[in-house]
Amino acid sequence: MTWWPFGRGTFLDPDDEEWQVETWRWFLDQFGGLSDLRHSSLILPTRQFFPPTEKTGEGRAEHIFECVKRLARMPDWPCRLIAQPHRPDLRVSDAVALKPITHSPAGTFGFDGDSVVISYDPADLDNPGQLIATLAHELAHYLLLGLRNDIPGGEDLHEFTTDLLTVYMGFGVFSASAAFHFSADSGGWQWSRRGYLSQRAWLFALAVFLELRNETAEQVKPFLKQHLFSDLTDAIRYLRRHQIVSKLNVPVTPSA
Repeated sequence: MTWWPFGRGTFLDPDDEEWQVETWRWFLDQFGGLSDLRHSSLILPTRQFFPPTEKTGEGRAEHIFECVKRLARMPDWPCRLIAQPHRPDLRVSDAVALKPITHSPAGTFGFDGDSVVISYDPADLDNPGQLIATLAHELAHYLLLGLRNDIPGGEDLHEFTTDLLTVYMGFGVFSASAAFHFSADSGGWQWSRRGYLSQRAWLFALAVFLELRNETAEQVKPFLKQHLFSDLTDAIRYLRRHQIVSKLNVPVTPSA
């Protein structure tokens, strides 16, 4: 018999599951329930959501940022986007060891006087999926600005709540895909981690989003790596088997 410390068939640590359920319930209460959630698109890496541009550098970043703001339903929220200083190249050339990229954040949210300022890593212009996930996270900070003292678990869980809010906003495919990145090239190996949630927690959250909206996992399959899609389908089965979504106690109301 195989012993598993969190109990048979548990997708997440029970404390993590309880926090997610409580926080999803809080999102729905704070932002307007299912009718509001249905105004968030399931955002995918397609031209429908991110029209191509010929712009490069800061112009390209601004174009992507404006797309993210529009999709987050925050197009008129005033904020300024700035590029961080370029990072040094931390590739391990001889492949003897892996070195995580942890020396600076992928993005920041802050103030310059009374103005909101969001920063991004210019290296992410070569990986727009990660840039989109970062910008969604920083905009989630903005959205939580007036509510941070009331979040479930308090200030200690603020960053985790910010991560989870990106899924509510519709960016779950991007956030889950950017959570852990491993790559190899002629220079060696490198890996990086984005966000605060574990990869399984991201997939659990995306499963909740889909179930609340009565959407299927098949529409995201082309945009997730195979192991992520497998975890997503496992999470959906778990939610249904244990009737997790019903614990949110949210009445189903017609979308506007």
